[in-house]
Amino acid sequence: MAKDWAKAFYHSQAWQAIRLRALMRDGYTCRVCGARATEIDHIIELTPENISNQDISLNLANLQSLCHDCHTRKTKADKYIYAGGDCPPEFFFDADGNLTPRPAQ
Repeated sequence: MAKDWAKAFYHSQAWQAIRLRALMRDGYTCRVCGARATEIDHIIELTPENISNQDISLNLANLQSLCHDCHTRKTKADKYIYAGGDCPPEFFFDADGNLTPRPAQ
């Protein structure tokens, strides 16, 4: 659910248009697990400080299609890291430094 400071942005025509472009680009497929994507994630987290920066908020290169479960996991992991943690056990950093979910075992 969008935070109060972001609700107007997520209801904007600009967001709706770029969201659709991201879903279409990714074939409505979650970039993490391959399930049907229903959500768009900002790779660089959207904050009150950067929401007006279109290089972050509306940049197709900063968006990825995710299923609900993968988006929830990424959001929780991001909060963990921003709170000073290194990396929760269900994730690892890949060779490019990207936070990546560990495969189910």
